[in-house]
Amino acid sequence: MRRAELLEKVRVKPEVPIVRALEQMDRSARQILLVTGDNDRLMGTVTDGDVRRALLEGVDLRAPVARIMNPHPRVLPVGSPREAIRQLMLEHGIRHVPLVDTQGRVVDLVLWQDVFLPRVESRSEAVVIMAGGQGTRLDPFTKILPKPMIPLRDKPIVEVIMDRFHSQGFNRFILCLGYKAEIVRLYFNGDNRPYRTEFVQEDTPLGTAGALSLLAERLGETFILTNCDIIVELDYVHLLEYHREHGHALTVVGALKEFVVPYGVLRMQGEDFWIEEKPNFHFLVNTGLYVLEPAVLPLIPKGIRVDMPEVIATVRKAGMYIGVYPHHGRWFDVGQWEEYQRTLRLFEAMDLGE
Repeated sequence: MRRAELLEKVRVKPEVPIVRALEQMDRSARQILLVTGDNDRLMGTVTDGDVRRALLEGVDLRAPVARIMNPHPRVLPVGSPREAIRQLMLEHGIRHVPLVDTQGRVVDLVLWQDVFLPRVESRSEAVVIMAGGQGTRLDPFTKILPKPMIPLRDKPIVEVIMDRFHSQGFNRFILCLGYKAEIVRLYFNGDNRPYRTEFVQEDTPLGTAGALSLLAERLGETFILTNCDIIVELDYVHLLEYHREHGHALTVVGALKEFVVPYGVLRMQGEDFWIEEKPNFHFLVNTGLYVLEPAVLPLIPKGIRVDMPEVIATVRKAGMYIGVYPHHGRWFDVGQWEEYQRTLRLFEAMDLGE
């Protein structure tokens, strides 16, 4: 969000009723309002701490917001060094510092995360999301909704995936659509998101990789490819670095997966045998997440069904390097009912801090 837009969202006039100011604070999601008077001069601030105190004191919420504002907020002149802002926040335990000009008008608002959280570098690489399948493993859910729109808490799974990429600096997403594409388009079109969303339409089902043949004119650099029903918790920037350092044309992300046999297994040796109770095995499995170079795209035939194993075989035959990025962290596959339910439970546990 640009600073001018942020300031506009948190400015409030002193005569505005407290109840309306609270609604504005909720919408801005910044835990602060700047009370400004004539010529936009700063009169005071209202933080969520001020609101809590007012509620405990039983202040009439119909009263003007000036009633609960702090008339002497900590401010600094515009152009103050970051270290001065940091010291002011630490010394006074505050999370917001307005920067004012010589007339007392707010020019900028520095938030705690601007100072203490590392800045995320914007990435130029696109993220391609395969979102055209019918999702038959989630039937009958997908009789109504396309697979990318299956809800995970309060958002569709594809938006959860996009938000996680965006949190690491990725801003361009290409959704390859097919089944019930109009529902996905309607959800994303016209919405003010902090990233760019593009669409590619399959006229007929093209498999797990065939839609890549439609992207040759759109992609001129390394890109990430993901299925629309998996979430892999990893550092995507490090994944790209690994891909480039090893000179791969295609990198497959493989995750460590444990499989438990729910029975006692008979181990035979000649006429002797013993029982191994519920043994477990670990395999590196394909997550459905990849990194590709644009040189791979011309190798994919147009207009026919192509799955990812075929693409890998074609790239290898062309003499290009292929590799695996081993991932030992968490990943979620919501493409089948049992895993979908497990993912819901895990996300709820994470929200509760368990």
